[in-house]
Amino acid sequence: MEPYIHELYFVYNAGTSKASDWDPMPRRRVGRPFGLALANRRTLRMRKFMLFIGIIALLGFGASLPAGAADTPATFTLTAGALSISAPTGPVSLGSQPALTTSSTMAGSLGVVTVSDQRGGTTTWTATVISGAFTPSAGPADPASNLSYAAGTITASAYVVATAVAATDLTGESTVVTGASTGISTASWNPTITVFVPADFAPGVYSATITHSVA
Repeated sequence: MEPYIHELYFVYNAGTSKASDWDPMPRRRVGRPFGLALANRRTLRMRKFMLFIGIIALLGFGASLPAGAADTPATFTLTAGALSISAPTGPVSLGSQPALTTSSTMAGSLGVVTVSDQRGGTTTWTATVISGAFTPSAGPADPASNLSYAAGTITASAYVVATAVAATDLTGESTVVTGASTGISTASWNPTITVFVPADFAPGVYSATITHSVA
């Protein structure tokens, strides 16, 4: 059982100064248990301590804040690439056959042609071909009007739809493939060149330059 705190009260009788006139009246009142009072005092001290720590922490946080701030806008730029076309650069043989007294045709693969569209976004392009006449070291030439071009199967990357267009006369620039892109892309094909050879053409090597363009 917790001890109780007792307080003594003395009543002073007015009109006298004798010590005997003091009436010690021990008056007992019920107080709080001593242990509970001690616990309350400890709790109060702890609250004061925590308040002190909180104030110190706030002061320290305030001291660590920067005195000022400066904003610097930053950017970066992506530039559009180019639209280009590549084709074999070395001599390409379309085949060999005997000279005949009747007309004939011969055909061969030209090699891989690739359109690279690095512009990005929504774009379109058109690949064209033009050729000169196939000329021998002696005798008549086989004109470009006797040439035909077939792109064949097109291998396309994502973001592009490429469509082959047959060309039967390469005298002027002829459209051979068209493309519609929605992003950076490539399209490749290996065209077949067909040559109409007139009758009675002399034996020999016939040469021409076939040029690809894209726009």
